[in-house]
Amino acid sequence: MRLKLDERPFATVPPAVSPDGAYQPVSFWQETIDVAPGAPLQEHLQCDVCVIGGGYSGLSVARELKQRKPDLDIVVLERGVCGHGASGRNGGFSMPLIGWDLYETAKSLGDEKAKRTYELMYDAVDYFKRLIADNAIACDLESTGYLFINTCEAREKHSRHELAKAQQLGFDHRWLDRAELQDYIRSDRYRSAIFDPHPCIVNPAKLARGLKDAAERQGIRIYEQTSVTGLTDGDPVSITTEHGSVKARQVALCLNGFGASLGFFKHAVLPIHTYIVLTEPLTDAQLEAIGWAKHRASLETARNFIHYFRLTADNRIAFGGEDADLYPGGVYRNLDETIAAALRQRFREHFPSLADVRFTHAWGGTLGVSLDMFPVFGQGGDHGSIFHACAYAGHGVSLSNYCGTILAPMMLRAAGHTDVPEPAQLPFFWNKKPLPMPPDPFRYWGLRVYRQALKAQDWWQGA
Repeated sequence: MRLKLDERPFATVPPAVSPDGAYQPVSFWQETIDVAPGAPLQEHLQCDVCVIGGGYSGLSVARELKQRKPDLDIVVLERGVCGHGASGRNGGFSMPLIGWDLYETAKSLGDEKAKRTYELMYDAVDYFKRLIADNAIACDLESTGYLFINTCEAREKHSRHELAKAQQLGFDHRWLDRAELQDYIRSDRYRSAIFDPHPCIVNPAKLARGLKDAAERQGIRIYEQTSVTGLTDGDPVSITTEHGSVKARQVALCLNGFGASLGFFKHAVLPIHTYIVLTEPLTDAQLEAIGWAKHRASLETARNFIHYFRLTADNRIAFGGEDADLYPGGVYRNLDETIAAALRQRFREHFPSLADVRFTHAWGGTLGVSLDMFPVFGQGGDHGSIFHACAYAGHGVSLSNYCGTILAPMMLRAAGHTDVPEPAQLPFFWNKKPLPMPPDPFRYWGLRVYRQALKAQDWWQGA
């Protein structure tokens, strides 16, 4: 395996750190943290494990390895600062969703495999809550539960199948009719919902920086402002950066949607973009007007291009979704004003009583998405020493923070630590090869056609 950085996709976004050394936040979440950017790698190192990517996945793998084997020398390389990518821009929802939904996952995998997969995802949600508590990370954790809301008859029918499947497989989802839903949220658009009591919400940037601090306390060396320019498989693996290099016995690639710029799964894990708009803080009266003051449950509408929304700690509404896009050449963007404008308009359709509420922020970022919407974890390289975790499809807050529990034992066993037990059962997406797509421009135009078909279905159903 040989990877080489293509800088062109980054030309459309400013760097995380300005020329004078100041951090440049993109999301509202990132404005709530104090960041002193870490120094870049400027030497030539040797280590046991090099983790490329300082988001949730990379920090999870590094910390889990160090916890199991404290003597390991572990280095994390991050292009910007830890939490500058999706880990500091997402909606902050820790939830068990994988694939399109549980019903479609069962159709694709069969009931038994779907049940095991969702049990793993619920374990990931529970692990996520323990992770925050055990490390005393102040990240505005709220156990709110989650509502999957139906706005049209067709989606309501599908949701009933979803509920029946969930209950058949032993999960405690609950149906709320229109009257019961009024106790959680009020809008003329909402017909019914499925309530899952387990999900929670956080400030994702506070979490990312808390995890970075915890990793450094463990003795993990983290180099921020360090762009990996190339990787050459071997024994050891050689990694080059702008001003230094690393030779490592093992490597973990934790790049998600940014992997394509390094040539990793370039035509299989796509850098799809999604966006969020944020209101000013709501008054108690405004929250009461839409019925959200009592339960504060987080919400998602049942459609292809979902709408998801939640309250922040200071009672702003973060409202995201509506559309998702791949840009020509796989370039990265922090904002698409056309989609942001559509989100603001759609928000007022959901909540006409909040027509005068002011929006203060809009931002977006890059997701890693495979064609079947399932994650991609595994082991590769000529010597079996290069591991990866990616393609969370926008629902990776739980799984990315859990991924170290999956990768670490496999990495340790591959390195000869026979005292580490092999997992009783690996998830179905371990060593799953993502379906390849043709290169641009065929990939770009093909996905635009598919995207328009999904949007047309949402429009036709009235979702």
